[in-house]
Amino acid sequence: MVSALKKAFFKNPKKVIPQVMATMIAAIGYLGTGLVRGWASPGVPSLVESNQFNLTDSDKAWITSLPPLCAFFGSLVAGPCLQFLGRRLTLIIISIPFTMGFMVLGCAVFSPSIGVVYAGRILSSLANGAATPSSQIYISECSSPRIRGALGSITALWLALGILIAYVVGAFLPWYALAWVESGFPILLLIGMLFMPETPGWLLSKGRKDDAQNSLQKLRGRHTDVTLELQRIEDTITNGAEKQQQMPTLFNKPVLVPFGLTLALMWFQQFSGVNAVLFYTVSIFDEAGGSVNRHLATIIVGLVQFLSTILSIILIDKAGRRILLLISAFIMAFAQASLGSFFYIKETRGQEAASAIGWLPLTSLVIFIAAFSIGFNNIPFLIMGEILPSRFRALLGPLSSSFNLIMTFTVVRTFPIMADSVGKYGVFWFYMACCIVAVFFVYFCLPETKGKSLEEIEKMFGGGLACQDMENPKPIAEVERAPRLILGRYDSEDEDEDDGRLAPTIA
Repeated sequence: MVSALKKAFFKNPKKVIPQVMATMIAAIGYLGTGLVRGWASPGVPSLVESNQFNLTDSDKAWITSLPPLCAFFGSLVAGPCLQFLGRRLTLIIISIPFTMGFMVLGCAVFSPSIGVVYAGRILSSLANGAATPSSQIYISECSSPRIRGALGSITALWLALGILIAYVVGAFLPWYALAWVESGFPILLLIGMLFMPETPGWLLSKGRKDDAQNSLQKLRGRHTDVTLELQRIEDTITNGAEKQQQMPTLFNKPVLVPFGLTLALMWFQQFSGVNAVLFYTVSIFDEAGGSVNRHLATIIVGLVQFLSTILSIILIDKAGRRILLLISAFIMAFAQASLGSFFYIKETRGQEAASAIGWLPLTSLVIFIAAFSIGFNNIPFLIMGEILPSRFRALLGPLSSSFNLIMTFTVVRTFPIMADSVGKYGVFWFYMACCIVAVFFVYFCLPETKGKSLEEIEKMFGGGLACQDMENPKPIAEVERAPRLILGRYDSEDEDEDDGRLAPTIA
């Protein structure tokens, strides 16, 4: 692992370290998202136990499920801000309501109204919805091709870390104190971004070439010649503007097929049940009545997610996307089946019979989270950025992310409703069935993209500049399905790129 990280990040430290620093700071936006999501698991049970508010089941469900719904609207606000204010300034501005949302949530302890809790959750959730695309775009535009894949995956790692922090702190502090602790992290984002450069691509799009060169120089190191890279970014922006004026119809197979695959991956990601597990972890262990302390079990789940995400970053360009997704979906199905079986035994044979296998809920959730983290956690978003046609990526990417948020809200909001109607075992078996369908979908429908440039991927679906016949794309059945057992990269490049002699292409 250490040697892999050295090879990825420190082949040319003077050039890479500034990019790593920019990534670590911008990714705090994802860490904040993890804090928002992670708060619900220890926070809502703590809120109920405090007896400060007369909470109904509907209140508990809404307080838990608000983040993805509000994040959907927050992501819509981020688009115009990123375009007109820039990536850096957008992240700075977002950090303010992010901090205020956590503080309002914590200050609800001094209020007799549950409305203050709702206000804090809504404000912090709107901010996290705006922060995640802003962070991802900033990181992508600051990174060189050789390490863009690894740096882009750090957002998933920071998200898992945010959830873990919320689980650990929530095990020792009440709900309001947890919110106050979480309010400090967006402040780090604000302070850190004050010292970070704007992305060269955005500066060039505004005609600020000198500022763009200074920014790129800071990101690549003082001794790197960035002239060719700057020219290549500028050419990409110019070509993109020309393509936009000659944009073909959206409703062609080379566009609809990759867009459909992307939406399907987002659907399977959420209907694996992952956010039902993450948002209700403490409640699940409460009802399971297992032999392990509920907070300790929750921390173990969060730690496993964090470590498994690290493993995914290392494996993603070695094993390939398809094989990791297949393994992920298969093992998740097994884990959901086991968890459902536990609750079925508890309901049909009683607590005494369930106590004999009290270890099963924790074991099942650990296996489930590990499997999810190595595959369906970040690969759907990676594939989204790879297979969507370049001409429509700015439109279809946000639409895909918004669809993901709506599915997240649907799963989190319906989990308690489904549990009441069909029992928890029925819900987990439903998620199991979705994971089984995901295995067949990935095997028969999803092409491998490892080791291919973005242009090669576009040609697979019948698109790209090299394909003149937009109406007759290559059938999906002819697209390569077997994973290639060679090391791959996100963009084709030469080893000389490390010295600044070749330039990355902004995707």
